Amino acid sequence: MSDPRKPVLRPDVGHQQSIRDIVHQHLLAATDVGARAIGATGASFVLIGMGVWATELAELDGRAAAKYLRALADEFDPATNENKKLRAEKDRAQAVRALYAALDLEMAEAQGRG
Repeated sequence: MSDPRKPVLRPDVGHQQSIRDIVHQHLLAATDVGARAIGATGASFVLIGMGVWATELAELDGRAAAKYLRALADEFDPATNENKKLRAEKDRAQAVRALYAALDLEMAEAQGRG
């Protein structure tokens, strides 16, 4: 596993799609292996995995995890208008910052009087 204390990757707009493509390729490969391992469809594996990852995020910061997932739901809901999608993106970004802050606290070494 990579070191979670490494700096957060913030690629420029031109590089973001290539990052998404790489992540997508790896997630497809993991889905293929995982679905075969549990004897399920890829969709089943992904849905199970989303619940597992939501739990992991909630362990860092439950409120931020809920805000993040709610914002994603709003962004992908076909009934969401453009203003609500913009608000959802702001909420998503804020939740991501809170999750990273929680991870930083989790990974920080204890400091105190010696």
